[in-house]
Amino acid sequence: MPRPRKPARLYWRKDEQQWVIRDGTAQIRTGFGAQQSREAENALSDYLAQKAVPERSGPAHPGELTVGEVLAKYADDYGPGMEAPATLAYSIAALAPFWADLTCDAVKESECRRYQAHRDCAPGTVRRELGVLQAALNYAHREGVLVYPIKVKLPEAGAIRDRWLTRDELALLLRAAAPHVRKFILLSYYTGRRASAILELTWSRVDLERGVIRFREDGQRETNKRRGRIVMPRQLRSHIARWRAGMDALPRNSAAHQTHVVMFRGQTVASIKKGIRRAAERAGLDGVTPHVLKHTSITHAIMSGLGIEDAAEYFDTSPATIREHYWHHSPHQQAAAVQVIERRGR
Repeated sequence: MPRPRKPARLYWRKDEQQWVIRDGTAQIRTGFGAQQSREAENALSDYLAQKAVPERSGPAHPGELTVGEVLAKYADDYGPGMEAPATLAYSIAALAPFWADLTCDAVKESECRRYQAHRDCAPGTVRRELGVLQAALNYAHREGVLVYPIKVKLPEAGAIRDRWLTRDELALLLRAAAPHVRKFILLSYYTGRRASAILELTWSRVDLERGVIRFREDGQRETNKRRGRIVMPRQLRSHIARWRAGMDALPRNSAAHQTHVVMFRGQTVASIKKGIRRAAERAGLDGVTPHVLKHTSITHAIMSGLGIEDAAEYFDTSPATIREHYWHHSPHQQAAAVQVIERRGR
């Protein structure tokens, strides 16, 4: 991937004994010598001011606005309110070298294919990055910066992996896991929440008396990666009560540092991937990731007869997602249709 272009800056040319402004491949002589660095800095400021894009007073035609301007506005206005702004920054850093200097009317299907070839990485990664570009263009249109919306051509989504653990595999994984990983596995299995929601779960949001877990802090904005709250099943409530009793038996100073439900050596856990991978290797299991545990949780519930609406409420996901990715495991799938057809065939 080509390096991002550096901004205009001052550069001392020994051969000419003067300060020059280096902007890409261009070099603009200032005429100021070694003892005139302040004057050279003023010249650089004047140069940058002349280059600055004037603030727009109304919507622009796509040919008048660069993709870089659109991405910058999206990052400045939308990024600070995101739960994971670093993810947005990473995508924009990947998009910028290719798109930043192009005007918005260049965003066509052919150019999106060229970007995919330019990135030379997994289609899912390109799809995510181009999704950010689409979101930025949509935002520019909603904000009245672009005259009309622009459609980004995304690569085809890959097939969803239908990997889930049987109950025997889950038991093997639990036996092979380190204590803090075992906690994570049990929480994942009984709640079906994402890894980040479980690793960020604090004891202050676990109400054993009422049997409720809140996966969001009070006032925390809900995102597409939904978290919500659950009423604890009997089995999970028993596990958590045991963990809590173990904490209460610790010296007061040690217990005070146990802020999160899943911790390792007194520290919060940023990622559980390595712990899950090592447990899976010891258990002789392939393809086990934190997301497979979430997938296992929902799959087992649907296989046991949980309906679409109840599953959507408990796992805090959409009915459409339950129907598309999990409902084929249900004993009730097409049951009504089969009954009607069988009666018809008498």
